[in-house]
Amino acid sequence: MTHSGALVLRLLSAVPAGGTPVDGITGLCRDAEHKARYWFFGGGTALLYDMADDAVVRPAAPLDRYWPHLAGTLFARGADTCYTTYHTPHGYHWFFAGDQVVQYDSVAGVVLQGPCAVGDLFRFSGAAAEFARGVDAVCPPGPQDGLFWFFRKGRALQYDTRAGRVTLPVQPLAAYWPGLSGTVFADGVDACHTTAHAPGGRHWLFAHGQTALYDSGEHRVLHGPAPFADLFPILREDLLRPPPTRHFPAEPAGRSST
Repeated sequence: MTHSGALVLRLLSAVPAGGTPVDGITGLCRDAEHKARYWFFGGGTALLYDMADDAVVRPAAPLDRYWPHLAGTLFARGADTCYTTYHTPHGYHWFFAGDQVVQYDSVAGVVLQGPCAVGDLFRFSGAAAEFARGVDAVCPPGPQDGLFWFFRKGRALQYDTRAGRVTLPVQPLAAYWPGLSGTVFADGVDACHTTAHAPGGRHWLFAHGQTALYDSGEHRVLHGPAPFADLFPILREDLLRPPPTRHFPAEPAGRSST
């Protein structure tokens, strides 16, 4: 593990050249086995961060290095969002990319459902049909199991995965979370994570390099909005810049490459 900002600069060195430049965090979810650890996603890369130790414990690397069964799929190029469920002691990860979704058992290392169309697993119809074309972020409203907020381009809905239906219809995000009015997050969120520290729900929001902690019970911003690097300084260089271009020395003249 490292706490050094200088060492963080090296964490993307193992990412292959040609990776997608990243404007910010595209996804965030809990680790399946450690409650204080979180996966951050940006472009086609992922890293594991320990909140308690303020340390990177698995450096930024291609997504399919940590989830090998995603190799060769749309998800290997990057996840639009990810969330962790806890129907088992160790939980599952749901990945969304474009109009596709997959459920992954990260501990057993197996795909449980998908990849398949979002609309095959979630009953989005009417005004909610646009969410079947892709979502920007997903998170539960609080520690309750089964209910989830889905976000897409400044709009939100709430969905009950147990009943398989929309429970709160599509509305502008600020209609449900009025404390976000006038902030960058009112136009949409790139990633969202719900903490379990308050019954009403507290949510880390990420959009356009900005971060905020929002209380959806009291409808107010608790921290931020602030640049991502101000609240997570150990990660300031990891997912907010493109991977470095690798340069290899030329093959010496007359030397075979076999």
